[in-house]
Amino acid sequence: IFLAQGADIGDDSLKGITPRLVEQIFQNILNSPSNMEFTVKVSFMEIYMEKIRDLLNPANDNLPIHEDKAHGVYVKGLFEVYVSTVQEIHEVMRRGGAARMVAYTNMNAESSRSHSIFVITVANKNLDTGAVRQGKLHLVDLAGSEKVGKTGASGQTLEEAKKINKSLTALGMVINALTDGKSSHVPYRDSKLTRILQEALGGNSRTTLIINCSPSSYNEAETLGTLRFGMRAKTIKNKAKVNADLSPAELKALLKKVKSEAITFQTYIAALEGEVSLWRSGQTVPETQWVTLEKINKGDGPASPTSPAPPSAPQPAFKALLMDESRPATPAIVLEKDEREEFLKRENELTDQIAEKETELTNREALINQIKEELGYFKEQEGQITKENQQMTAELNEIRLQLQKVSYEGKENAITVDSLKETNQELNSELEELKKQLMELRATQKESVDMEKEKRKAEKMAAMMANFDPSNEISEKEKQIRDALTKLDNESSGSISADELAGLRRELADSRTLIEQHEQTINELAHTKETLERKREDLEGRLTNLEVEYEELLDKTIAEEEEEEDTTVNMAETVTELKNKLESSFTAKKEMQQKEIDELKNEVERKTEEYHKLSSAMTELKRTNEQLQVAVNSQPKTSADMTEKEKDMERMRKSMAQQLGDFEVMKKALMRDLQNRCEKVVELEISLDETREQYNNVLRASNNKAQQKKMAFLERNLEQLTNVQKQLVEQNSSLKKEVAVAERKLNARNERIMSLETLLQDAQEKLISQNQKFEAQLQTVRDRLEQARTQKSQNAMAALNFGRIAKPVRGGITVPDDGKSSQDKRSSTSWIPGFRGHKKKEREREIMRRRQYINFLNFTAVFQ
Repeated sequence: IFLAQGADIGDDSLKGITPRLVEQIFQNILNSPSNMEFTVKVSFMEIYMEKIRDLLNPANDNLPIHEDKAHGVYVKGLFEVYVSTVQEIHEVMRRGGAARMVAYTNMNAESSRSHSIFVITVANKNLDTGAVRQGKLHLVDLAGSEKVGKTGASGQTLEEAKKINKSLTALGMVINALTDGKSSHVPYRDSKLTRILQEALGGNSRTTLIINCSPSSYNEAETLGTLRFGMRAKTIKNKAKVNADLSPAELKALLKKVKSEAITFQTYIAALEGEVSLWRSGQTVPETQWVTLEKINKGDGPASPTSPAPPSAPQPAFKALLMDESRPATPAIVLEKDEREEFLKRENELTDQIAEKETELTNREALINQIKEELGYFKEQEGQITKENQQMTAELNEIRLQLQKVSYEGKENAITVDSLKETNQELNSELEELKKQLMELRATQKESVDMEKEKRKAEKMAAMMANFDPSNEISEKEKQIRDALTKLDNESSGSISADELAGLRRELADSRTLIEQHEQTINELAHTKETLERKREDLEGRLTNLEVEYEELLDKTIAEEEEEEDTTVNMAETVTELKNKLESSFTAKKEMQQKEIDELKNEVERKTEEYHKLSSAMTELKRTNEQLQVAVNSQPKTSADMTEKEKDMERMRKSMAQQLGDFEVMKKALMRDLQNRCEKVVELEISLDETREQYNNVLRASNNKAQQKKMAFLERNLEQLTNVQKQLVEQNSSLKKEVAVAERKLNARNERIMSLETLLQDAQEKLISQNQKFEAQLQTVRDRLEQARTQKSQNAMAALNFGRIAKPVRGGITVPDDGKSSQDKRSSTSWIPGFRGHKKKEREREIMRRRQYINFLNFTAVFQ
C-alpha cells in the first residue's frame, strides 16, 4: 500500500507511485498539442477472498468477469468515474483506499488482505483528423505472500492468507507458462487476478513489475522467492501496438495507399512469375534485367504481359507484412469466429450465474450461521430442561420407592393387627366372664354394705354433732338477753332525771345503731349462707360428676385395655396398667374428697367464729341494758317521763324481740345447713373407706398363686409383645412422620411445579413478546441498514457525480517541470503514446489554471 499510494497523497515526499503516475499523465495531457482532446476515467476494485469488490461502490462485492470482442476482458458492473484534475483522482483514491480490507499480523500492522487494481482509461481524440486512440493503465497493488508461521494468522486472517497465496501461485504459473516457450495453454482462468490481467500479462501491453524485498536475514527464504518471481516476470516479451480508431479521411488515405501497394505487389509478382518462366524454359536472364521491388516502385520494371494472370491471393510473406500491423493476440486455442463469440457469450452467462450463486451462497451462509446460533441457544435451553427433568425424575423415583416401602410395611402391620385382633377377642371373652363374676359379687355385697354404711353414718354424725354444737352457748346468751328484758320491764317504774334520760336516750340510740350493725351483719351472714348453699350444691354436683366420671373411667380404662390388648396382646401389662390407673384414680378421688372435707370444715369453723362474734355482741348489748337499767333505777320517776320511757322501752323490747326471732330463725337454718354438710362429709368418708376396701380386695385377689402363675406367664408374653409392639409403634410413627413429610414435600413440589409452570408460561409469553419486539426491531434495523447502505451508495454516487459526465481535457498548456526544456519533455517516456507538449501563450495557461481551480472547487463542494 505504501509503495502504490504512499503514506500521504498530498505530501510530495510521502506520495506513492500511483499519485506520481497520475501527475505525469496529466502533465503530459496539458503539454500535448491544442488540437488533442483527452478523456480520463478511473475505476478502483479489489480481489478479496477470490471475489471482485468495487471500492467506489462497496455494495457491489461480487462482480463477474466478462469478455467480448469490443471490450476484451473486463469486469461487468464496475463503477467508472470521469476525472479532469489530479485532485479528483486523489479523492477517488482516498475513498477507494478507505474501503480496502486490512488486518493486523505479526509482520505488518496494516497488512492488505486483498489485491487492489486501479484502472486509468485515457482516450485521445485528434480534433483535426477525428482519429481516436485509447489506452488503459492497470496499477495493481498485490498483497504480499505470507508465511503463516511468521505472520501468526488464524481464523479469518488465515483464510484470507490462503486465498492470497493461491492467487499469487496462479500468477506465478501464468508467468511460467508465458516464459518457458513450451506451454500451449496459459492458465489465466485459474484465478480472477490473472483473468483480469490477461491482456496486461500476455496481450497488447507493456508490463512493469516492482517487487519489495526484505534485507533482513530473517526473511531470506521469502526474499529469494520474490527475486526469482521477478526474474521470471522479467522474461515476458510483449509487443504493444497503438489502439487507434482512424477518421474517415485517414481510412480513405490508408485504403488508397493499400490499393497502390497492392497494385505494386501484383506487378512485382507478375514480373517475378515471367522471370521464373524464363528460367524454367532454360533461358537465361541477365543480372541487369532481374526484377526487383525497387525497379517496380521506380517504374523501370519490364512491361507486363499482354494477358497478365489474375491477381492471386497474397503470398505468405505479404500476410506476414499485413499481420505485422495488427494487434498481437494472446496465445489460445484457435476457434472459429462464431464459435468464439458463442463461447464468450456462454461464458459471460455462466459467470453471471456464478456471481449470483456466490451471492446467494453468502446469504445462505449468513442465514445458516444465524440458525446455528439459534440452534445452539435452543440446545442449551434443552440441556437445562433435560437436567431439571432428570433431577425431578430421580426425586420422583425416590418418592415412589419410599411409597412402595411404606405400603409393604403397612401390609405387614395389617397382618400383625389381624393376629392381635384374634388374641383380643379371646381376652374380651375372658373379660366378659370376669365382669359377670364381679357383678354377682357386687350384688351380694351391696345390701350388707348399705346397712353398714347407714350405721357408720349415724355414728359419725352423732360424734360430729357432739363435738361441734354451738347451740348451748347461743341459748345461754339468749336467756341472758331475755332476763335483761324482763328485768328492764320490772324496773321500768323507776324515775330518772332529764339529763340522765337524755343520756339514756343517747345510749339507746347507740344501742339501736349497734343493733342495726348486728342486723347488717346478720344479713351478710344470710348472704354468706346462700353462697355456702350454692357452693354446697356445686360440691354435690361435682361429687355426682366425680362418681359418674369414676364409673366412666373404670369402663374407659377397661375398654382402652381391651383395645391395647387387640394391638399388643399383653395381658400382664394390661393388668399392671389397670392397677396403676385404679390407684391413680382412687388417689385422685381420695384427694378431691379430702379437699372437699377440709373446705367444709373450714366453712364450719368460720361460721362458728361468726356465732362467737354474735354472742359477744349480744353480751355487750346485755351489759349496756344493765347499765341503762341501773341508770333508770337511780333516776326519779315522773309520770310524763315514765310514760315516754315506757314507750321507748316498749319499742326497744319489740325490736330486740324481733331481732331475737330473726336470729333464732337464722340459727336454725345454719344448724340445718351444718347438719347436711356433716352428713355429706360422712358419706364421702364412707365412700372413701369403701374404695379403699375395694382396692385392698383387688390386691388380695391378685395375690393368689394360680393368678400369680397366670400373671407371670402373661407378663412374659406381655414383655415379648411389648417389645414387638414398641417396634411396630415406632415404625408406624416413623412411617407416619415420613409419609406426612413426603406428602408435605410432594405438595410443596406440586406447588413449585405449578408455580414453575406458571413462571414458564409467563416467561414463554414474555419471550414471545420479546421475540416479536426483537424481530420488529431487527426488521427496523435491517430497513435502516438497507436505507443507510442505499443512502451511502447514493451519497457515494452523489459524491462522485462529477465523474458521471465526461469532461474532456484539452492539451496545449505547457507546465514547467523542474527546469526541463520542452524538447526534453517531448523526448521523455510517456505511458500514453502521442502525449506531446508545446509552449502556449500566458493567457491560455491562466485560463486553464482557472478552469482547473473551478473544477476543484466544484469537486470539493460535492463531497461536502
